[in-house]
Amino acid sequence: MDKNALEQLLFSYNWWMGVSTIAVAVGILGEYVAHFIFEKEARRNKLEMGISILFGVLVLGGVVGEYIFGTRLSQASEKLQQIADAEVAQANRDSAKARKGAELAGRQSAETSERAAKIERHAAEENARAAKALESAEKARKSAESFKLEIAQANERAAKANSIAEQERLERLQLEARLADRILSPAQEQGLKTAFARLKGKTVDITVVGDSLEIANFSNKIMACMREAGMLLNVRHPLGGAAARGVLIGVKPDAPPEFKQAGEEVVAILRQSVGNGASLWNFDELVSKSIATGANDAGAAPVGQSPFRIIFGSK
Repeated sequence: MDKNALEQLLFSYNWWMGVSTIAVAVGILGEYVAHFIFEKEARRNKLEMGISILFGVLVLGGVVGEYIFGTRLSQASEKLQQIADAEVAQANRDSAKARKGAELAGRQSAETSERAAKIERHAAEENARAAKALESAEKARKSAESFKLEIAQANERAAKANSIAEQERLERLQLEARLADRILSPAQEQGLKTAFARLKGKTVDITVVGDSLEIANFSNKIMACMREAGMLLNVRHPLGGAAARGVLIGVKPDAPPEFKQAGEEVVAILRQSVGNGASLWNFDELVSKSIATGANDAGAAPVGQSPFRIIFGSK
């Protein structure tokens, strides 16, 4: 039985104890009153007997009730006391556990505080190291920026030097190109032969201006391609006063289409090696008025009648 049920039962026993006590008191008082009344009247009869029995039963019932309910009240009180003692003992045990837990918590708190203090000290040391690392990193960054600036300046100087070197190289190449002999590759020679083959049996008027070995070699190679293609050549060499640069090709405006096509193809082929040193020119301007020596291939048309003219000059 739990504590609440015992408390309710104890209340009920107390209530019945009170009722029993009142019954005893009422019974005794009733007997006394009845005895006093009937004794004064000097008579005893059945009514007195009945009242005496009634109050006697009431007293007896009250006494029995006091005994029964007193006993049960005592037993219930003992049980309740046992429960209370058990609760007190449990409370004491809980209190002891709580004290032990508090002591353990205190020790843990002290240990935690000590660990926290160590952590704080460690954190402070780490912060100090981090500050030094940041300081070192900042110095390294500044050094790196300085190095970058020096590298950029060095790269700029190198770029300028490279630019100057490249300019000097180009100038050297241009000088070498100006000084070097003009040449024809085997592919260019074959291309010239194919282009000149359209004019097989046709006459071309050629003027070679200058008597240098380079002019002679270059012009002779081109004239050899013409002769292999079957063209007929009228070649003139001015004796003095004439001047020309590059290879100038002129086609008479009313010439047949094969002349114009051949002239364009020859210029394109020669430009592969001499660049702008070969070009189409006004047909009527390609005339040398100087006294010249020369030779005509057998079967060639008279000089001045061909619709195709070429002047070979210096580079």
